[in-house]
Amino acid sequence: MIEIANIENSPIVEMTVSDKLTQGDMKEFDDFFENKVSDLERVNLLLLMDHWEGLTMKGLMENIKMAKHVKHINKAAIVADSKFLKTDSKIEDLLPNTRIDYFKTDEKDAAKKWLQE
Repeated sequence: MIEIANIENSPIVEMTVSDKLTQGDMKEFDDFFENKVSDLERVNLLLLMDHWEGLTMKGLMENIKMAKHVKHINKAAIVADSKFLKTDSKIEDLLPNTRIDYFKTDEKDAAKKWLQE
């Protein structure tokens, strides 16, 4: 499941990811960028990982299609439990030319502050 929200008057896009990401979830992400982010705009992504279980195969295929939006992501703050941070810390490979930092689940405010810098 995916939930996406703009933080008002801010370049931050907050995205909460939980359970398994499906093709529909990835399409929602794609649609958000198609409709809300202009071609010249760059955003900072606050990614809240809540019991993430990975992608379905169709979700993975849709994920590949969303690569065109990577150029719109300036910074990404990944907020997750320590288990996720240990096992899935190769997000840099998926987001080239994006500054990425990792935060524990109780550090959401610090993550937002880092994105606003």
